[in-house]
Amino acid sequence: MNVKILGYWGGYPAAGGATAGYLVTTDEGQILLDCGSGVMSKLPSETGVEALSGVILSHLHHDHIADLGVLQYAVAGAIRNGRMSHKLKLYAPDNPVELLSGLRGEHTEVITIDPSTTIRLAGAEVEFVHVQHTITCYAVKITYKGKVLVYSGDTSYCDSLIELARDADIFLCEATICEGSVHTTGQGHMDALQAGMIAGQANVKQLVLVHLPGDGNLELMRHEASRSYGGLVDIPEPLRMYTV
Repeated sequence: MNVKILGYWGGYPAAGGATAGYLVTTDEGQILLDCGSGVMSKLPSETGVEALSGVILSHLHHDHIADLGVLQYAVAGAIRNGRMSHKLKLYAPDNPVELLSGLRGEHTEVITIDPSTTIRLAGAEVEFVHVQHTITCYAVKITYKGKVLVYSGDTSYCDSLIELARDADIFLCEATICEGSVHTTGQGHMDALQAGMIAGQANVKQLVLVHLPGDGNLELMRHEASRSYGGLVDIPEPLRMYTV
């Protein structure tokens, strides 16, 4: 499967960038992981909304859902013009309830995530594990033809993420906290050293740091993650493609 990084900033994007958004493509469809601010300015150059098998939201903070309403406008247009014959499947946590209710629409089928259940999407098996954030948040594991992608969502250091990421081919892991950065309070988040520790303990093949602070020293963060991981650590570039 291919993973195209549409956005990787945390909280709010740097100029011209986007917050969380990751397009996963298999031979059988496409999955959009999160749909943050600026993602819909990137998505049309990669795919049409009618090609999406579904959207998975790790949690309902605005930097992960800000462009969802715009995506729904695009879906409405695709249905109206005959390019799409079905509602968009949207997988999301069941709270905060007031934010979840705002996602429901005429052209959207909202399915609440049950972490005890594995779903099948775009021909892949998708599993969820609850992680430690300020609201309900799920890490996501996607397995397709023996290859494994794990996305941390937003979280502080937690053992459940180590188990989910065990032997993953690629691990998209949040690293929001950086020395000298005033981007965030850090509550419910990790720094690059902790991301590297999880990657190392999970024995992942490749670590990509995401949910980055716009004022962070990204090379320092790469170095910190490498100290505790020892393998390949990537800082994503705009629209970077990874093949798993």
